[in-house]
Amino acid sequence: MRAWWLVPALMMMAGAADAATPTTDCAANMVCASRPQSVVDALQAAGYKAALTKSKSTGNPMIESAASGYNFTIYFYGCEEMKDCNSLQFGINFADDGGNTVELANKWNQSKRFIQMSLADDKTLDVSYDVSTIGGLNQENFADVVDWWSVMLGELSKFFKENPAPTLKK
Repeated sequence: MRAWWLVPALMMMAGAADAATPTTDCAANMVCASRPQSVVDALQAAGYKAALTKSKSTGNPMIESAASGYNFTIYFYGCEEMKDCNSLQFGINFADDGGNTVELANKWNQSKRFIQMSLADDKTLDVSYDVSTIGGLNQENFADVVDWWSVMLGELSKFFKENPAPTLKK
């Protein structure tokens, strides 16, 4: 007598075990959004300041840092109950100076592959870079991510100098 029912039952059990395994597992030597302190430590090891706080709007972890003359924030996303996050968003916002337009954001976006600029409803320019950390990033890869963000912030400064805000009417 063959136990034909055993194969589907075992497959369902394996599926249930996979579903119970969080996708935010992170090895001790990796940088992961599921372990915010690993992100802080990796930033500091790369020579950046890093202050771990919490988002006032979501309660999720958040890191405040700086590079290339700009203060920026690293937001944690994909969180469950304000922990076990799976991705990061490097972000910086620019208040409306009269020159923040969709056209300006589109001009930036046309030549940038990963970093994105958008215009919010309040005319704030939002610049962001999203990074998944599922399974973790090794230290070298994370340092490269942060270096790339820093270089792009320098490019942002050049972009704003080349594309000044129009003179406001009085």
